[in-house]
Amino acid sequence: MSDHEELESSVAAWVLGALDGDEAETVRSHAEGCPTCREVAAGLRRVVGALPLGVNEVGPPARLRERVLAAAVASRESPALPPAARAVIPRPKVPRPTSLARVGRRMPAYTAAAVALIALLTGIVIGDVAFHAPQSPPASQVARFTLAGHQEMAGAQATVIDLKRDGLVLVDFRGLPPPGSGRVYEVWLIPAKGNPVPAAVFVPDSNGAKVVLVNQSLDGYTVMAVTNEAGPDGSQAPTQQPQLYGNVT
Repeated sequence: MSDHEELESSVAAWVLGALDGDEAETVRSHAEGCPTCREVAAGLRRVVGALPLGVNEVGPPARLRERVLAAAVASRESPALPPAARAVIPRPKVPRPTSLARVGRRMPAYTAAAVALIALLTGIVIGDVAFHAPQSPPASQVARFTLAGHQEMAGAQATVIDLKRDGLVLVDFRGLPPPGSGRVYEVWLIPAKGNPVPAAVFVPDSNGAKVVLVNQSLDGYTVMAVTNEAGPDGSQAPTQQPQLYGNVT
């Protein structure tokens, strides 16, 4: 994974103020010169800024604190990285790390916690607006759908929150088996006609959980799927039949 990809995945933590001074400054400096990361930050700020406007003040669910803490603890572990085979989808370590490398290595804890927080709060907003707001339905700006596991991945699932206005997608994975040594999971966006497009690469924590930020609109895609690929960067095309997938809504 490149330095840009690591820092892009850390923008959510920066927006929520979950980084310490040096790490926040590293991400801020990168974002100043990176249009893509600036857009991601702007979109997440709009989401976070809108949260207090749409709901009555309520206590967060008990699972919120548990998930945020679990994400931070789990990311400090070294999750075993399970092998896969070729199939077709139907339709560096340095002696003294720089500040950039240090941020990259420490990001998963902050990123998982921050994005999980956004995902959970977004869910609260959607539910409250659906019951109390008389204006146009939130589905016009936010959509939610699920991915279900099959065969060896039966029991795995993911909740997908599509922030349509901002072109950002949050995917909350649960119950994933370890990908295997030297392996990663890769998220694919599949159009009705055409080839699957790689969208994200990740490794779940020791509990099989991970919240992934996809910095891409789902417009034009009909299916989101996940395959097991060679790490650390995944593949440009799927090498196996997906066993975790769902229809984009």
